[in-house]
Amino acid sequence: MIRLAVAITMVCGIAAAHAQDQDESIGMPQRPELRSPEPVEEVKQAVLDRVNAPYLTADERAELSIVHGLWTEQTLTDPMLGARAALVTGAYDDPVLMSEDASAIDRASGALERGEARLAMELLAAPSDDQPLRRLTLRARAQAMLGDTQGAITELETLETVLADRTINDATELAFGVRGLMHLYRLRAIDGNAETVYKQLNELIARGRDEIDQLNPEIRMAEAELLYEHHNRKDARDAAMEVLHLNPRHALAASMLGNIAVDSFALDDAEQIADRIDTLAAGGQENPPATMLGAQIRARAALRRRDPIGAEMALDRVLVRMPDQRALLQLEAAAAAGGFREASTNRLLDAYDLRSPGQPDALLMVGRTLAEARQYEQSAAILRRAIERSPHWGEPYMQLGLMLVQAGDDVGAKDALEKAIERDPFNLRAQNSLTLVRELMGYETIETEHFVIRYKGGIDRVLAEEMPAELERMYARVTGDLPGGVDHEPSKKTRIELMPNHEWFAVRIGGMPSIHTMAASTGPIIAMETPRDGAKSSVGPYDWARVLQHEFTHTANLSRTKNRIIHWMTEANAVYNEDSPRDERQWMLLLNAQRTGGLFDLDEINEAFVRPKRPGDRSLAYAQGAWMFEFIIERFGAHAPLEIMDASAAGRSPSEAFSEALGIDRDAFMAEFLPWAQEQLLAYGLLLSDEYPTLDEVLVNENNQRVVPNRNSIDTLLESHPDHPQLMNIKIGFLLDDGPDRLTDEWTQRIEQYAQLNPAEETPHRLLARHYLAGESRDEQWKAVEHLEYLDAREVHSSAYADELAMIYAKNGMVEKAVEKAMVAVRRAPFNAHAREQAARVALIAGDLRTAAHQIRVLTELEPDREIHTQRLEAIERRLGE
Repeated sequence: MIRLAVAITMVCGIAAAHAQDQDESIGMPQRPELRSPEPVEEVKQAVLDRVNAPYLTADERAELSIVHGLWTEQTLTDPMLGARAALVTGAYDDPVLMSEDASAIDRASGALERGEARLAMELLAAPSDDQPLRRLTLRARAQAMLGDTQGAITELETLETVLADRTINDATELAFGVRGLMHLYRLRAIDGNAETVYKQLNELIARGRDEIDQLNPEIRMAEAELLYEHHNRKDARDAAMEVLHLNPRHALAASMLGNIAVDSFALDDAEQIADRIDTLAAGGQENPPATMLGAQIRARAALRRRDPIGAEMALDRVLVRMPDQRALLQLEAAAAAGGFREASTNRLLDAYDLRSPGQPDALLMVGRTLAEARQYEQSAAILRRAIERSPHWGEPYMQLGLMLVQAGDDVGAKDALEKAIERDPFNLRAQNSLTLVRELMGYETIETEHFVIRYKGGIDRVLAEEMPAELERMYARVTGDLPGGVDHEPSKKTRIELMPNHEWFAVRIGGMPSIHTMAASTGPIIAMETPRDGAKSSVGPYDWARVLQHEFTHTANLSRTKNRIIHWMTEANAVYNEDSPRDERQWMLLLNAQRTGGLFDLDEINEAFVRPKRPGDRSLAYAQGAWMFEFIIERFGAHAPLEIMDASAAGRSPSEAFSEALGIDRDAFMAEFLPWAQEQLLAYGLLLSDEYPTLDEVLVNENNQRVVPNRNSIDTLLESHPDHPQLMNIKIGFLLDDGPDRLTDEWTQRIEQYAQLNPAEETPHRLLARHYLAGESRDEQWKAVEHLEYLDAREVHSSAYADELAMIYAKNGMVEKAVEKAMVAVRRAPFNAHAREQAARVALIAGDLRTAAHQIRVLTELEPDREIHTQRLEAIERRLGE
């Protein structure tokens, strides 16, 4: 028992980090606190004191041990108690739940969890006054599962009457009453004000939790379920953890934590929780069989990773034992949809309808999965079918609204979300999304030939007005037929949404994988965080044009392929199309992978994007994907990647797509790619050629002792091996860290040669740029240009290199280059007054009065309290008017 309690405590710890900011409500009531909150250890002690109370009979103590998950093997020899324990741990196909020695109501509960609704109805047929609310709730679930919606409503209206007419003094019974009412409000219109009705539910929970039995786990579980239905994940998680403090073997509470982890994209954590649920149901044995609850979590996690085959494998392990389990069958249909297998999806939906006629749940799961796969039209059609079947339930409306937000249909999204909130006014996700839609509908717009730019009024207008020319240049590059071009134009204008800070950006891309830091494409929409410093910014300034060119590549190739594309290919295409040289960090990722045999094959690279096994796997996948994309273009031609994409869009598997487009299978592709990759590493000076000894060989002296390459020993080592690349790299690092700005002539020459032989390394260029900029003559400073250009081409965030280049070009009379570099600096830091002032200064040196006037006009908005900007602007405008 102790070991299992520790395992579930670990589940709580994993889950604690996964309630995202978007779940915080905007003006919504939060979960009421316990009347007298107690520290966790005190709660556990109170449970132990309760179970061990001296006045209890042996039977009473055994009953409480089941309630609190403190039973022993001896306790379970009683089949009645064994059945109840099996329900607690989620072991729904345990033989004890099929034994006639167990109570009929417990056997019915197990049958329902296995999907055996007819058996449940038979077991619940006999009249009984025992546990009336639980009995009515179970009968309603069974009838709904069999497609008898009206029969379910009748049962639940009886439950509603019981709650109204009787005083219920059993917290567990009250928990079933709450669950029954939640079910009723999905099936029929709420009689009265929805907000009042849901507040009454909270009052029932509070009475059971705070007045009737403060140590009852089931009333807290009902509370967690209500909060989760409201999409209040933070409070639902807290309530579920309270359940586990009161009963560490409570599988439904652990399952909720696993599902919250899936919702938050903490997918590895979710699978760890699923494993622990399996262990829980098996009584702690090693290598336990998969459980229904664990399989649901694993399948959902796989679908969020875009791994429908993995989802099916997780489901099959349990469906073979529970072929009628409805949640698993819903996920099975969703997995087929996620794999773009339309015929299989329809077949599975039809089969589900035969089991549960007219029910919306499978349609809802399929619609959500299609939305995540960016199959917006198909998702809308499926979700509208779910709404037709369950017009009083808010969830299908909310999922439709979320999908329409991502598809860019603000009017449709607003309508759907308002209907969701009419049915559930405490749905936090619907509230936040509706707030977002209303916010976006108030944004100002700028329309170009191929884009619609939306931005919040105010200072963001500065950037929005500068975007059109850069966007149209980007459009021509990405949709064209040059290498990396998609050779396709989306049928509609792409919407660029400039979100004022990271908080709004996070809400905007809510429901998408959280690997994005500053921008994300949903297909027809690209949302981006405004590139500026500040407490509400996640990344600060960045090269927004480069980032948008990456994201628009996604938009274009998703449009060409109808969103059906090998995942690593769309990411590789987007990185390739940034049109920027690979930086040293990426080269080092590739070098380390090549040295250790860690380069991915064509299956592993997809896995690395959706299910990285090591912390650096996703970064390596981006770098290697672009590398392989480059190889495909070089070896098979610029159109070859498009042929692979088209084959994928036509329904070919990744293996078939490669063979069909390239004329070789995937093993042959890797057999050609790996030697090419090694040659590139040699050409860039990253792998030592055979003419050099290894570093390990160099560092062993004549006494066979290893020499540590420090500031004192490096020069001696270089005397023996003057051109050794790795020793030179160490020396250059020391010079950059603590050397003077000016180098000796000898070291200047040696580092210049090293930089030419090792073009992937950035440190020599930083050192040489510093050296030349410290020179006294203009000619000497000019020599810094090639090194500054090298560094600037690889920069995403800083405008320092571009600033320096602009001034050097201006001083040397290269006015067009000067203005060009000044604009690069401004592009990376559009709200930085220094960058704007520098751009104005360069434009004036170049005689470009219009550009200078524009930059100073922006400065009057960035720094309205500085009168000098207005004076300068007036002076320039007078000159323009002459």
